[in-house]
Amino acid sequence: MGSFIAKHSPLFILAALCILLALASPVFRSSGNLQGVAQRTAVVGIMAVGQLAVILTAGIDLSVGSIAALSGVIGCMAMVDHQVPMFPGILLGTAIGLLCGVINGALVAKGRIPPFIVTLGMMMAARGLALTLSGATPIFGLPGSFAWLGGARGWWLPAGLMFGTAACFAFILKYTRFGRSLYAVGGNREAARLSGLPVDRVRIIAFALSGAAAGFGGMMLASRTSVASPTAGEMYELNAIAACVIGGASLTGGEGGAFAAIAGALIMTVLQNFCNLQDINVHWQQILVGALLVALVYYDNRRKRKSGLLRD
Repeated sequence: MGSFIAKHSPLFILAALCILLALASPVFRSSGNLQGVAQRTAVVGIMAVGQLAVILTAGIDLSVGSIAALSGVIGCMAMVDHQVPMFPGILLGTAIGLLCGVINGALVAKGRIPPFIVTLGMMMAARGLALTLSGATPIFGLPGSFAWLGGARGWWLPAGLMFGTAACFAFILKYTRFGRSLYAVGGNREAARLSGLPVDRVRIIAFALSGAAAGFGGMMLASRTSVASPTAGEMYELNAIAACVIGGASLTGGEGGAFAAIAGALIMTVLQNFCNLQDINVHWQQILVGALLVALVYYDNRRKRKSGLLRD
């Protein structure tokens, strides 16, 4: 039982946190507020699932926020300036993210450059390109029907996309060769190579998935605000990484789950939402949320050590 709880501790922590906050605030437990929490988590949740693919290989992707901004700008410019239909515009934005991810993966796997350096460079380059293409001004005049992606027709759509993405990736991780290869490469890259696994290909695909998730998240963010801003997505890379870590993923690779990453993203959004409901000063919010996040990760790691799931 201890091992089961430790393995699924992010879900138990999320459930316990929601129960405590619901008892403390009647507004928090209202259906409208909970629906809003699910809707606001969607973008970070989808990015966290993509980020998880990279973290499982013992990498890190600092560029997802900038890729989201670039994808949103290019996809929305195509819809506004060139009258590209909505669905091809969304696919274009996602494809831009995918391309950026492939570039990251190729430089890491083939160029043997540390992921931190590669994605840091992509973070700056993608942000600069987004500002250049847009003239450092937001893109307005998006089609009214585009707002459905961000939840204009209901909170259930972005939330459903988030959980659907997590379900697909969870299936890949558990039942496909590529999914098991992600864990193997992150656990011991040299052993995976000697076992015949295409290590470089796995790492490139992992970064490509992260880029595609960031690109789609950027289009969803533009849809939610009805504006494609070149400054959108700032700090989203850190939120995505934090969601994975809170969800039990190890930055050394080889450990983590898709739904656990979503739970980590929900934990952060729930804490921020409760602070807003209690009218806590934004600066104190940052202190409180940061301290609680560290405490949750410490608690999760301690339980895993006791159950044997985590070793120093």
